[in-house]
Amino acid sequence: MLGDGGCGKSNLLRLVARGLMDRYTPEELVFAVMDPRRSLHGLVPEPYLGGHATTPRVCAGLAGGVAKEVEARMPDDDAGGLEPGGPRIVVLVDDYDLLTTAGQQQLAPFVPFVPSGRDIGLHFVVARRVAGASRGLYDPLVQAVREVGAGVLVMSGDRSEGQLLPRVYAEPRPPGRALWVRRGERARLIQTALLDGPG
Repeated sequence: MLGDGGCGKSNLLRLVARGLMDRYTPEELVFAVMDPRRSLHGLVPEPYLGGHATTPRVCAGLAGGVAKEVEARMPDDDAGGLEPGGPRIVVLVDDYDLLTTAGQQQLAPFVPFVPSGRDIGLHFVVARRVAGASRGLYDPLVQAVREVGAGVLVMSGDRSEGQLLPRVYAEPRPPGRALWVRRGERARLIQTALLDGPG
């Protein structure tokens, strides 16, 4: 998801996390939270939390640890199909742009596993600012996630950033308002919900 400050990105990340926890038990779901501005602090209770990283160095360590876990879910050359072999892993990232300054790629260990993510139970919910996104969308992880057909929410931002996706530009929008963009479909204007009560 793309959006500048005050557009509702962190609120939506909290909604997604709460919705998943309402649906799955701690045995079925675990979160790896990458949160450089600590906007998601306290969101995920201990039974669901695999790790919460708030600095680039710790994010890199958490990414490496999760990557080792999902590597074990990949089949050997002589094996048959892929097997999840554990709970769904949701990598929840707020302010991704702060983790990729100066060309850093702390989440690069995930890239080889993105194409098999659905089969091995690895999922990503990533939020970053619109500012700088025209370059940031070429980050290896973001490109890999887009290539498997993931949808993109374009929330409020400055149109001067240029074309973010084919024929899609940011523009100022009320909090929670966004364009939902999926490959092969026409972009749709939606309104996301507001989290009710504490996250």
